[in-house]
Amino acid sequence: MKAYKNIVVPTDGSVNSKRALEHAVLLATSMQASITLVYVANIVSVISNFDQIPNASGYVTEQVALDMEEEGKGVLEEFSKEIPQDVEVKSVFEVGSPGPAVLSVAKKYEADLIVMGSRGLGPLKGLFMGSVSSYVVTHAPCPVLIVK
Repeated sequence: MKAYKNIVVPTDGSVNSKRALEHAVLLATSMQASITLVYVANIVSVISNFDQIPNASGYVTEQVALDMEEEGKGVLEEFSKEIPQDVEVKSVFEVGSPGPAVLSVAKKYEADLIVMGSRGLGPLKGLFMGSVSSYVVTHAPCPVLIVK
């Protein structure tokens, strides 16, 4: 069996991402690996829902970004508490498109494995898997474990 040293775990606070973290913790504990938690704020998707607000409203955009950052850092902190103290953990907050951002973090931190939920809190776009997990499976440079 391959030894994993760094496991990337994307999270959005959903039940499936919590289940993914449980699996990642088991693997990390047994292989003495570290865990890199990733939260990606997809601000473009959120702001596009405000089609009634003029683009000149910079305050709204700025406030949405601040709220998303606060939410993301809160989720990362909550998930970090679920990881035993003997497992090294890093938390990464990113802004961008979730699939490519997760892969960018995996590359930057030299991930040996990505463990993620099959569906998150976003709209369902895939038949069996969410669009982000499907994207990551298709493009990842390392193995991906999808947790239902």
